[in-house]
Amino acid sequence: MSQNPHANLDTRLLAIAHRAAREGIGALSLGEALTAALVLDRGDWLQERGYSIADALDRIGCDWAARIPTVARQFQMELAQARLRFSFEIVPREGDGEGYLLRLLDHNQEVGCGYFPARGQSVRFADDQCAYDEAHAAGLAWLDGKQAAVLPALHH
Repeated sequence: MSQNPHANLDTRLLAIAHRAAREGIGALSLGEALTAALVLDRGDWLQERGYSIADALDRIGCDWAARIPTVARQFQMELAQARLRFSFEIVPREGDGEGYLLRLLDHNQEVGCGYFPARGQSVRFADDQCAYDEAHAAGLAWLDGKQAAVLPALHH
């Protein structure tokens, strides 16, 4: 079994990218900030520091620059896993008021819910479609908030 000779460098660069994704680049050294901007595909961060992509690659050096594509792919894979962590489902309800139940999920475990009735004494929505649309919008808003909390700096 062969060991990745770049594992330590990749781990370091990935840690820089994660820190930047959580906190921004304000507290990072110039080289770290440029690396994070390249890994996270944040041209606005390069611009803030007055660097083009070519200048940033030159500034961080050949060793780090060569690892940017691999580290960026790893970061994107981790981001996709984080995005898959949270989900929601909308379940039709029959009976009292009908409508929909919105189930909020973290690793497929319910962590909250909401009821969107379409009929009944406390009619909140004009019909089933309106109730569904509201449940869907609430689910998307919750999902966006949860994903933004995982890696807030990526929502630019």
